[in-house]
Amino acid sequence: MGTDVSNEFEKFRAAICLTQTQVDRIESARSALETYLLNNVDHLKSGDITLQGSYANGTAVKPVAGGEYDVDIIVRSADSGDTADDALEDLAEVLLQHGTYKGKIKEKTPCVRVEYADDYIGGFHVDLVPVRESTDSDAPLDAPRRGKGWHPTAPDEYTTWCADQGDEFRRTVRMLKRWRDEQQDVRHGIKSIVLQVLVAQHLATADNDAERLRDTFEALHTYLSGFTAPPVVSNPVLIDENLTARWDQESFDDFKKALAAAVEVSRAAVDAEDKTEACESWRTLLGDAFPEYVAKGLSAMTVADVSHAQSINARGWYELPDPRFELAVTCFEGRNTKKMSHYPSDSRLLFAGKKLRFRATLAGPTQANVWWRVTNTGKHARDLDGLRGEFQRAQDLRKKPSADPLTHWESTAYTGSHVVEAFAVVGDRVVAKSTPFVVRIHRAGVSWAW
Repeated sequence: MGTDVSNEFEKFRAAICLTQTQVDRIESARSALETYLLNNVDHLKSGDITLQGSYANGTAVKPVAGGEYDVDIIVRSADSGDTADDALEDLAEVLLQHGTYKGKIKEKTPCVRVEYADDYIGGFHVDLVPVRESTDSDAPLDAPRRGKGWHPTAPDEYTTWCADQGDEFRRTVRMLKRWRDEQQDVRHGIKSIVLQVLVAQHLATADNDAERLRDTFEALHTYLSGFTAPPVVSNPVLIDENLTARWDQESFDDFKKALAAAVEVSRAAVDAEDKTEACESWRTLLGDAFPEYVAKGLSAMTVADVSHAQSINARGWYELPDPRFELAVTCFEGRNTKKMSHYPSDSRLLFAGKKLRFRATLAGPTQANVWWRVTNTGKHARDLDGLRGEFQRAQDLRKKPSADPLTHWESTAYTGSHVVEAFAVVGDRVVAKSTPFVVRIHRAGVSWAW
């Protein structure tokens, strides 16, 4: 059953792990902050500054494009009589006295953030949490929340708990965090600690990453399907703390929808006999960090016969380019319209069922009408009477006229290389046309042929 993608998962895991450059930057920032704080905060001693969060837990992942990576630091700097706001302000004040950190400080609700300059990897920041010894019998420490006082916390105990869950837990969490980052809007994405605890509760036992990921998706989906509102998820080291207390209804519903889609796609990926299809399905879930696989022969796929495409003259137009006009086409693809990726012309293979959004950009001295020509090529389209090539105005996914003549939608269907073009027409004159945009499609079980 299915096809072996173990090597691809190994490459994927390596691709989403923090690079040595990122680790070095984290360690350098941590070390510099620790040294400065030990020298400038009264009564602070070695061992009072420790790491928490995904980096400490071994579940950190490289950020997606435009994202940030970070490190969380616990600082045992607050006294028993301090208010939460005082503890945060005192820590910020100490940092502001250092020339390196001045101008980089941002006071957040639960922490003091030091924001560093972006680099080629992405944004980077350090969150410092001033804590105090707790009077709560179940928690060793109290952490602040600006304007809301103190709350019990056990960061070191949670880090130990994560370590005790084992390597398969950490591997699966990292993969699911990348899935979350690819599939959910940042505002609605499930919090990492909630995801970690849910994974620990529903982690599947399997012989390989593909099946473990599919089965974990299914277990999570089955469990959460029984709830119409966010369930209580207790902190495993502080049972009275409900980790989902701030999980709003919209975000919960969004996560359930994402899970349902993940179950469907991961099942198809595991069951696929075609390795190209299996990898494309995993890429749909996990993003471009998952390796693409192109079966022998598919890499040679080219545009076939286009003689059936409607000519400019057949429309009653004539071509007389005007160099003052510029017309270009870009494309984005995805299984849904909310999460789409840039697709360069004549690039990676796309499978059937993808949505394509083409966008024309037009510049010129006068207004012009934009027309589109989509030319399907190859044996698959020809055998199913799916050859096209007529001029048309922009359409939406329902094949209705598009509200924007510069935005045209298509869906992938036929194995082959197909051509999309835009034309700028003034009266009966074609004053500009885009470079032909090539879309390469592979439908499982259908070989490419002319």
